[in-house]
Amino acid sequence: MPCYYSKNKIALGIIAVCLSYSTMAAPLSVEQRLALLEKKLSENEQELQKTRSELQQYKTNSTAEVAAKPVTKNDRVLVQQQVPATTVAGNGQPEVQNAALTLDEISKYIKDDFGFNYSGYFRSGWATTPRGGPKSWAIGSLGRFGNEHSGWFDLTLSQRVYNKEGKTAKAVVTMDGNVGQRNNDSWFNDGGDDLLKFSDMYLTTTGFIPGVPEANLWVGRHALQQYELQMLDWKAHKENSASGVGVENLPLGTGKLDIALNRQDLQNCARNTNGSANCSLTDDVNTNSIDFNYHDIPLWDKASLTFRGRYNLANKTSDNKQNERDHDFFDVKDAWLATTVLRQNFDRGAFNEFAFQVANNSIAAGFMNISDANPDFGRGKYYYGDQNGGTAFRLISQGEAYLLPNVIMANTLVYSQGNNLYDYNTLSDTDFHSIRAVIRPSYIWSEYNQTGVEVSYFDQVNKAQNNNYHESGYKTTLFHTFKVGTSLLNSRPEIRFYSTYLKVLDNEIDHWTFNDEKKDQLSFGVQAEVWW
Repeated sequence: MPCYYSKNKIALGIIAVCLSYSTMAAPLSVEQRLALLEKKLSENEQELQKTRSELQQYKTNSTAEVAAKPVTKNDRVLVQQQVPATTVAGNGQPEVQNAALTLDEISKYIKDDFGFNYSGYFRSGWATTPRGGPKSWAIGSLGRFGNEHSGWFDLTLSQRVYNKEGKTAKAVVTMDGNVGQRNNDSWFNDGGDDLLKFSDMYLTTTGFIPGVPEANLWVGRHALQQYELQMLDWKAHKENSASGVGVENLPLGTGKLDIALNRQDLQNCARNTNGSANCSLTDDVNTNSIDFNYHDIPLWDKASLTFRGRYNLANKTSDNKQNERDHDFFDVKDAWLATTVLRQNFDRGAFNEFAFQVANNSIAAGFMNISDANPDFGRGKYYYGDQNGGTAFRLISQGEAYLLPNVIMANTLVYSQGNNLYDYNTLSDTDFHSIRAVIRPSYIWSEYNQTGVEVSYFDQVNKAQNNNYHESGYKTTLFHTFKVGTSLLNSRPEIRFYSTYLKVLDNEIDHWTFNDEKKDQLSFGVQAEVWW
């Protein structure tokens, strides 16, 4: 403790000088007083120099200890911490060892200590075409690279508010939004592309359910984990992000169960005589959903199975029922969705998933959407369409694999088919079938550079009123990325430079055209994508 000792001596010296001055003020001359002060000052300077030398020696020894330790890629900075060893020295006293802490470990300790965490995601970029601004078409069928010209973000804040005796409570808020790429200085309320919502606002707890201390009980606005097709940017199995209550990670057999009850009120649109919708006149209907997710069921080596389900049901008032009987509004019918997913992991983080889905009524109608095939109960905040018990199913395969040590390829394949469903385009009972295929091979120059191509094709036929409506097209995107990690689907951040060619082959369902009424588009751009 040389520093504290020296500082005390200096302070005592100053006090002594002051005392000496006060007691000797009368008999001492000015010259004697100055001589006494100079003497004390010289003694203090010598003590300060000694302290500096001891401090420098302490720093030198600490630096030598740090330099003697091997530094790995993830351990750039080490902090020495004195901790008691588990062994006892010959004198009966515990030995003291040096333990190395990385900055990541220190950061994690601070997060755990404060109980605060901040995470998020965003994508943003710039693009152009020889014929004006770029347009996105059939993202949910032709893939994302070079075909998404919006700027999406998620921001999640969580704060632990209680932690005692194995019981914790944490508040979580997630904000989602779209930041338009077309206009500068735009505001969320100016009627443009900028959108904002809160998808999460809930309290989650652990240790409060007797007998299952590892289970999480939550209340508020939240959704169970969803199953996403990343290359097509839609949720194959979508849970409601709505006010509710749920339990997650509940041990059940060899797996874990998540279950939730959510509220999802919809605005039932007025029904025109021809079966079309008039959503300027609506009838509010209370609906709720029961969601479950039975996951992490082990199979063979590196394989697991998941079962997911959702049931949406309407809680109608007497006025709601009367409006439906009068055919002034559509009949809001219950709907369900069932999904099973088999996942097989491979070396180097590669994987493949095979999924099978089946649904009915309005949820199944969502399978027909070209650009957004989410299995939604409503059409946004609205409900419309004469649902007559139709069903649909989907077969899905997605994953990525290393074809060669320096070649990786991501893939997504979806086949869908349905019967007797309300089509939001033809506005009538419709049968349909469709196929979507996307592959993304890439050459790995290094952990930070890849060059590849994304090739995709889709074809869909909707049959309504004895007419076939055909929609098809393809996309080719050449890209080079600066990124961290070699995985195409699971490593970010990433900056990609690309050129994309989009071609509409048939457009009988949505009647799509690009700028200048063209059926093709060549675009150039750069995009950043990151999560943390």
